[in-house]
Parts: sequence; C-alpha cells; structure tokens
Amino acid sequence: MKMLILFFSQTQYTRKVAERMRVGALESGADCELASIRDVDTATLKEYDLVGLGTPVFYYQEPANVRQFIVDLPDLTGKHWFIFTTHASTVGITMDSMRQGLENKGAVIVGYHDTYADSTMPVIPFPTLTTGHPEESEYEEARIFGKKIVPTAQRIAAGDTSLIPSLDYEPDQWADMAEVLKLENLAHFMPPLRIDKDACTQCHTCEENCPVDGIDTAADPPSIQNPCIYCWRCVMVCPEIAIDAVNGDWGTLQSTMPVNYQLYRERLDAAAARGEFKWLMDPDTINFEDTQLNQRRAKLRAQKYRKAEREG
Repeated sequence: MKMLILFFSQTQYTRKVAERMRVGALESGADCELASIRDVDTATLKEYDLVGLGTPVFYYQEPANVRQFIVDLPDLTGKHWFIFTTHASTVGITMDSMRQGLENKGAVIVGYHDTYADSTMPVIPFPTLTTGHPEESEYEEARIFGKKIVPTAQRIAAGDTSLIPSLDYEPDQWADMAEVLKLENLAHFMPPLRIDKDACTQCHTCEENCPVDGIDTAADPPSIQNPCIYCWRCVMVCPEIAIDAVNGDWGTLQSTMPVNYQLYRERLDAAAARGEFKWLMDPDTINFEDTQLNQRRAKLRAQKYRKAEREG
C-alpha cells in the first residue's frame, strides 16, 4: 500500500502525531510518506492508496487554510482518506466539517483520530489546561492508529464496506460558536496587529511561520494580516515581541478567557471521568493575568537587562 500523511502544524504537536502514525503504518508494511500541506503537490495525490490529513483545531473547527486546502483538492472519487486532529479541549465541528469537504471531493473516510495537546495564544496563561499533552502514551495511541488503519483500509478496498466508520464526535456547546467564529467574522472580534518598525530586526521569523504568507516586514510600513487566519503565531514566535495588538490592547479578547476556561474545564473533567483525559497540571493554579504574551514580555525585558549589565 502506498500511503501519504499530510499535516498542518505550528507548535509541532500535529506533526509529531503524524510522525508516530507513520511509524505504525510502516510497521504494517505500508510505503508511507509524510508532508506538510504547504509542500505537497496535490496533483500527485491520485498515486496514493491511502491519505491522512491532520490539523490542530482553531476556533472549534479546522483552520481556514486547511479548509481552503480541501476546497482546492482535485477529484478524489473512490480514494481512501483518514482525518486526525490535535486540540486543547474539544474538536468542535472539525471532524465533521473536514469529512464533508473531503466527501464532496469523492473521498471515502476510513478513520478518525484525535489527540489532546497544549495550546499557545497570546491571551491565555501558561500552564494551560492541557499543558503536558500529548504525553508519550498519546503518541503511542497515534502509532497504534497508524498501524491499524493500514489493514483496515486494505480490507475496505477489498470490499468490506462494513469497516467504514461512522463519525461519533457529537456536537457540543461550541458547535454554534464555530459558526460565529468563521474566518469572515473573526475581524469583528479580534484585535488588529501592528509591527513595531523600531523593534523589528528583519529576522523574518514571523514571515516564515505565517501559514498564509500574510506578512511582509520589508514593506514600508511593514505589512501584516494580509491575509490572516488569526492563529497569532507571529506574535508568539517574534523574538523581539515586535508584533502586538494595536496599542497593546488585548483586553476584550482576554476578558473572555475565564468564562471559556470554566467551560473547557467542565468538558475536560467529564472526559477525565470517562478515562479519556488525564490532568497533568492543577487547573486551580491558573492565573489569567499571567498571559503567555506577558510572560514573553517579562522574559525579553530580563534578557535585555542582563545583556545591558554584561555590556556595562
């Protein structure tokens, strides 16, 4: 069996899950390759017997660039695909939305898998509710999934359609929010960003990490969010914290965190009671004022202070 596992990954959790799935697929005898969705030539997809597509969950759904990737796929009639996600509390509508998109292209979905993972966002604290995930046992589950999906797909290809799974990810209270937070609406909720031209060192880290090529630091003034999927990766990777909300104001977005986190915690508590999730940190220790962006600001200030002391 010739197999390809595709992924979109920013914090590398989804990529690592994909790598473990590949290990399992190789153990089952598949000729399995790995590629990011930015690097794959979609014209070659017809050459594969089985393709997997993995993504983190953004705003309770697949990121806009992943959705567009699916829209732009060629005809997949009769081709076997599987879907996997990483997420901090809920898959929302991600699985079902991706399933519909792939089935609209003619694909047959032969498997689903999801993995808890830590999250990074400027206005959330660290540790987060899922800090420590995925742990080794969850990566091992991904390997086992990769090992099992190969014979499953082979049997389906041989005619055993009873093995085609139904999607058992039930919609939750976040399904409605996924509709509200579609890309075309996010600009109404999210703070606009700016690049501090004086602080920017032209290292191009933000440009290299932008999944939609929406940043140009060489422009005058520097251009950002053109386009944007509101992943905030540029904010989180800039070594000088030269990218920030206009006027540094994250207040409206940050104010939603305590309420959202309570709902996330309730969902994770329920998952833990079912044996589907394990707490690796104490959720009662979360300080919502100590956001990840504030932590990075403090770290940069400390680094600059130490450098100034050394240079005397």
